[in-house]
Amino acid sequence: MDSCKEIILQQLTPLYRRLFQSVDFSQLEEIRFRIKRPVMLYRHDGPSFLSENGEKTSIESIAKASSSAELNDLATTFCSGSIYAYLNDLKDGFITICGGHRVGIAGKSVIKNGEITNITDISGINLRIAREFPGCAREIASQLCIDSCLQNALLISPPQCGKTTFLRDLARLFSATNKVVIVDERSEIAGSFGGVPQFDIGMQTDVLDRFPKAAGMLLAIRSLSPDILITDELGATDDEEALQYATNSGCRVIASIHGNSPEDVECAHPGLLNFFDIAILLGRKNNRPAVMGICKLR
Repeated sequence: MDSCKEIILQQLTPLYRRLFQSVDFSQLEEIRFRIKRPVMLYRHDGPSFLSENGEKTSIESIAKASSSAELNDLATTFCSGSIYAYLNDLKDGFITICGGHRVGIAGKSVIKNGEITNITDISGINLRIAREFPGCAREIASQLCIDSCLQNALLISPPQCGKTTFLRDLARLFSATNKVVIVDERSEIAGSFGGVPQFDIGMQTDVLDRFPKAAGMLLAIRSLSPDILITDELGATDDEEALQYATNSGCRVIASIHGNSPEDVECAHPGLLNFFDIAILLGRKNNRPAVMGICKLR
C-alpha cells in the first residue's frame, strides 16, 4: 500500500476505511461524498463511482451513496472529534489533515451576531488529495537565475494547473543555498498539520502557516530575514504594499496568481506586474500541469 493511501485510510471512518481498501489511489485527485448521492472518485481522466463493494465503477446504480449519519461521522472524524474546534479553519473553506490533504465541508451555517458559529446539516465532503512531485520545478528554477541573480517571479495560470505544486518544489530547490520563508495563508504549499510541514520544503525553509499574505510578508521580512519569500494566490488589495516592502528590502519574491496571461493580470490588478521580472505561464498538457511559457516582464 502506498504511503499516501495509508495515511488517508487511517483518517477515515471504519466503514469508508474498509470500502477504500481496494481503491487505487495512484491517480486519485479528489473524493467527493454527497448526501444520498454516489461517492465519486475524480482522476485526471474524469470521474467514476465507488461501488457498494469498494470498487471503482462507472455504473451509477451499484454505486455507494452516503447517508446523513455517515457524512456526520466522517466530518467529525476528520475534525478529530469536534467540528466546532475546527470552525475557524472551515470558515475559510477547508481544514488540512495529516499528510497535507484538504477536507472541505458543505452544509448549513449557524450565524450569531453576523458570525458563523457552527456548521450543521452536512450535505457534502470534498477530500482533495495533495501530492508533491520533487524535481518538477527544476527547469523553472534554472531559468529564474540570470547572471547568478535570482529574479522576482510570478506564476500565472487558471486553477488546477499546478501553481502550488511548483511553488513547493521551488522552495525545496532554492532552500539548498538560501533562507526561504513560505507565507502559507491556506496551508496549501507546506500542508502544515500540527505545526509540521507535511511536504519536503527544504532544509532552510520556514513557514508562516495561516498568516494573511500581506501581514505574513511584512512579518517575514522583519523577523525571519529571508533571501526568498514564497506565497500563493496574490490579488488582495493590500498585497501590493507588502510586495513593495519585500522587494525594496532586497528579498526575492516568488508568488502565484490566477490568470491566463500577463495581460489578464495587468487588467485585473494594474501595477502588480511591476514587482516581478519574470512571468511563468502554467497550463495543462495531456491532462497534466505543465509549463506553457516563460516571459521576461522587464
